[in-house]
Amino acid sequence: MRGDGAGGFVSRSTEGDTPREITDAASLLAPLPGVHVRRFGGDDSLSTVSIRGSSSSQVAIVLGGVPLTGGADPTLDLGSLPLWPGAELRAYRSFAPACLGPGSLGGTLELRAPSPTAKPRTEVWSAVGSFGALRLRVGDSRRLGDAPDAAQVTTALSANRSDGDFSYVDPLASSARGARVERERKNAGVAAANALVQWSAPIALGGAEAARDGRVTVLTLLQARRQGLAGTIKAPTETEALTSTRALASVELAVPVTTASGSPTLFVRSWGRRDHLALRSRADESQLSGTPQRTSDTIVALGGAAGLRARPARGLTTEVRLDGSGERFAPGAWQGATAPGGATRASTGLAADLELRPAERLALTASGRADVWHDVAASEATARATEDAGRGTGHLGAQVDLAPLPLTLAAHGGHLARAPGFVERYGNRGAFLGSPGLRPEAATTVDVGLTAEGAAGRRVRGKLELVGFSTWASDLIVFVPQGFYGRARATNIGVARVLGAELDAHAELEPLELRASYTFLRTANDSTCDATLRGPCVAPPLPGRPGHDLVLDAALRWGPVRVRYGLDLVADLGADLAGAVRVPPRALQSVGVRVSLPASRLVFALDVANLADLRTAAYAGALGPVEEPIGDLYEYPLPGRSFLLSARFSATPPAAGAAKQPWPGAQ
Repeated sequence: MRGDGAGGFVSRSTEGDTPREITDAASLLAPLPGVHVRRFGGDDSLSTVSIRGSSSSQVAIVLGGVPLTGGADPTLDLGSLPLWPGAELRAYRSFAPACLGPGSLGGTLELRAPSPTAKPRTEVWSAVGSFGALRLRVGDSRRLGDAPDAAQVTTALSANRSDGDFSYVDPLASSARGARVERERKNAGVAAANALVQWSAPIALGGAEAARDGRVTVLTLLQARRQGLAGTIKAPTETEALTSTRALASVELAVPVTTASGSPTLFVRSWGRRDHLALRSRADESQLSGTPQRTSDTIVALGGAAGLRARPARGLTTEVRLDGSGERFAPGAWQGATAPGGATRASTGLAADLELRPAERLALTASGRADVWHDVAASEATARATEDAGRGTGHLGAQVDLAPLPLTLAAHGGHLARAPGFVERYGNRGAFLGSPGLRPEAATTVDVGLTAEGAAGRRVRGKLELVGFSTWASDLIVFVPQGFYGRARATNIGVARVLGAELDAHAELEPLELRASYTFLRTANDSTCDATLRGPCVAPPLPGRPGHDLVLDAALRWGPVRVRYGLDLVADLGADLAGAVRVPPRALQSVGVRVSLPASRLVFALDVANLADLRTAAYAGALGPVEEPIGDLYEYPLPGRSFLLSARFSATPPAAGAAKQPWPGAQ
């Protein structure tokens, strides 16, 4: 059921099967329809994701069935996600299978673990690029024996580093001197390493009448990362840095069970995760920025799930799952600020997914979850606070194939919700005040889409997906300033509306290939509005959500050579809650060339990003246009022209004349 068009619109992107060379998880995710990535700088910098106009805290992120986000860390830095050759990211736009885990208000991002039954393969990708970038990704999958059902081990390693320094225009200095002044952005360096190992083997459980051979799969992940925090162009820092580590492990047992009604699969999974984050800053810089000089925080989460996948009747597929987890946020020693209080959350959820095919070309789906949780927060500065709450979420869907036309129609509608995080509910004794009575934010979403796919011979084929969607959100959680000292308190306010459309198109007319992804958004923050002379209030748009987001790639193949041109367009973007500060549109061009050498199993590539070296744009100021650096976020500049030279080696390339792999387009 996962990824089925009737269960929800989902976009896929696979490392090694993209028009452009992938630098980090953000670049793998950015071209997908409905998805907008916000970077705090260049490649490998802190970055967050928005799906269909959501905020970053409203997107759940999962790796191999293990949640990477939760109460203690609702927003995950995309730069911390591991990558390896063949890594696949799936973006569930709003609706995800209930059995994937607790969903969220803005969709779910799933980083799929390597397949436990993948064909043996060894692949190495390495690259060197601008701003001191060095990158390495290694993937190896092999069987431990000659038998077809022998145990299999998959190992994935990745490492990257860059100094992150690039020049940008300083608007304050330029205004004071009456001439263009450029400065070097420093303290943006990154160094990271990741190691993933997955072991999978068949096992025999019970007698021959009770069960057939099952399979046990063990997944482990270790990560370490150091990220310089360069600050904004108006308040740069030279020493502030964030060091983070992550350790993750999961064990899953899947057993096919023979019954009178079929062969359902029983599965049990347990997992654990430990994240540690440490902030370091010079005393004078921490005083200016209002941040602690030193912090040390740990997040520990444990969980498990048990479920059953079955086909109880012809045309009916079901999956039921019971899951639970415990999460603890434990602050360590803080210097320069009062440490936040610790908090724990225990949660339990019951999920069910159903797909019914009453006719050959018709599929109906239903999905639902019921979640309950218990929060406890306590610290030396505050009294013990507890809270018990629950929520229900779910959606219905339908999909019909309009044969003999190559068209498919799909529609979905349902209710989504997100529980408040620890910072929102209990504060951090610093910039944020606690709000223990905070309610979960909720939304009602509907969408409808059309998919067309066809081919004319072996040289011409195409696929087009067009989706329209609308979301009405209530009890939105926003941080509202409180008091003279500028502290903020998370508050449930008003409602918001999101209306949009998504286009995903792939076309191939050999030797020409075209891929395009476009997202249109119109948002309204109904919790506040600007009084106008015309009478009624006009609700301002939600900040940070571009009205137009286009990614286009056109490629031409000539024998072993492939030449590409790309265009990234972002327009109609606001930077403040009132909608008064409008960020000018930007269009970034890129080019690339790949050369495949089948005899040596090598592929060489050269990609040049921001070909025109666009680094500034004119912003509307109080006294006229102001030239400032372009960026995904206000006052966080993006780099100018950059290059990436890479080489890929595959020990087991596809055989000549083999069938093409399915396109990674949305369903």
